[in-house]
Amino acid sequence: MKFSFYKKNSLLIILILLFSCNYKPMFDKDHLDRLNFKNIEIDGDKRIAQMFVNRLNIAKSPQGPFTLYINSKKNVNISNKDSAGKVLEYSITLIYQVSVKNNLNEKIIYSKNITKTENYKPSNTYTQTLNSERKIVENISSLVAKQVLNELSLVLRNDI
Repeated sequence: MKFSFYKKNSLLIILILLFSCNYKPMFDKDHLDRLNFKNIEIDGDKRIAQMFVNRLNIAKSPQGPFTLYINSKKNVNISNKDSAGKVLEYSITLIYQVSVKNNLNEKIIYSKNITKTENYKPSNTYTQTLNSERKIVENISSLVAKQVLNELSLVLRNDI
């Protein structure tokens, strides 16, 4: 009986403390609504960078206060061979250099180099191997886009 009483009271205290403070979630979509880019400049591997921009799902408007710079590079290497020289595994590395500049005060508000690597095995046909590579590139682009959006949300939250 006493345990139940303490459990209810502790839950009540936690709820009171949680709602009485000015809690704000780390990822705030309100800040991302104000994320309008006047320019998006792409350098390096244009296909990989454009895939990243598409995953960001951001607005481009002439009166936007920010400029997005993206430099991307893709490296595909053989990571494992058997004794006969047959390829057993490939390694794909995507490198993104992302920065956001505030056009109003000409300051860089966000800058980051992001490198992600994944391995994949070759398939029976060349087309299947290329499809595996394409899927990995899409997955990495999505992960990096989510990471950048989360970090930009934090930067904009601290900026205000």
